[in-house]
Amino acid sequence: MFLNPYDFLPEYSYPLYRPPSEANSLIFQITEGCSYNKCSFCGMYMTKKFKIKPFEEFKKEVDKIPESIRKEIRRIFLADGDAVIYPTDGLIKILDYINLMFPNLERISSYAGPQAILGKSIDEWREILKRKLTLLYFGLESGNKEVLKIMNKGMDPEEIKPKILELQKLGFLFSVMIILGAGGVKLSEQHALDTAKWITEVNPKYLGMLTLFIRKKRDYFDSLETPKVRDLINESRMIIENINGKGIIFRSNHVSNMFILKGVLSEEKERLLNYLDEVYLYLASKNLLDTYPDYYREEF
Repeated sequence: MFLNPYDFLPEYSYPLYRPPSEANSLIFQITEGCSYNKCSFCGMYMTKKFKIKPFEEFKKEVDKIPESIRKEIRRIFLADGDAVIYPTDGLIKILDYINLMFPNLERISSYAGPQAILGKSIDEWREILKRKLTLLYFGLESGNKEVLKIMNKGMDPEEIKPKILELQKLGFLFSVMIILGAGGVKLSEQHALDTAKWITEVNPKYLGMLTLFIRKKRDYFDSLETPKVRDLINESRMIIENINGKGIIFRSNHVSNMFILKGVLSEEKERLLNYLDEVYLYLASKNLLDTYPDYYREEF
């Protein structure tokens, strides 16, 4: 008898978000919403009150999945916004149960906000790492302090850097997300250069570049001198040109992006820059450089 895995998925609280690279992962929503939820640019969890799912509720979701399906699961993503904010004792209990019930699991991953990263000790993170939670998606957004202040991100990029370096040394992989146009036209150069410097110094395993878009919080978008197509291409170029890392797997494939970039930094820097030059020339030929891009809108 064929069992459809979709018949046994947890009952999710929507909206539900996950990175593009987790498209084939099983998702467990061990928290709902975002524990911080004060970023001026982000409306992902505006409709949700933050809460932590009790272990027994999570266990029921796992237990209803047939053993034959559990054996096929290779990757699990923990949601929502920063699931690793979950109190460590409870998180370890969840991770232990995941490892018990999914015998062929290769990796567990989660979004990780600055509060969670800084709030747990290295000893706590060491215990978490032992249980296959090895990949953390971290929204840096910008390496520039002024931009992050405008975004109300609740962190200093220089303050969190040493902790991330320490966690990488421990064995964690980081996928760092940055946002094109985050500082508008006025702060574009500072945003690009400081972001490239931060990425160079941290040298994360993965780097994802999104583009500024409207996530319900229109006020932030309207407060900026909104970037045009020309500005976004120039900013992309400046960031890539000034990253001097090694082996960083780089992607710009989010739904918000105007053009897709894929490569390894800084080994494939020249190829990526040449491609951006081609994009620039093509859009110039169509008289589109000084237009506003069709910013992705999330209005539900």
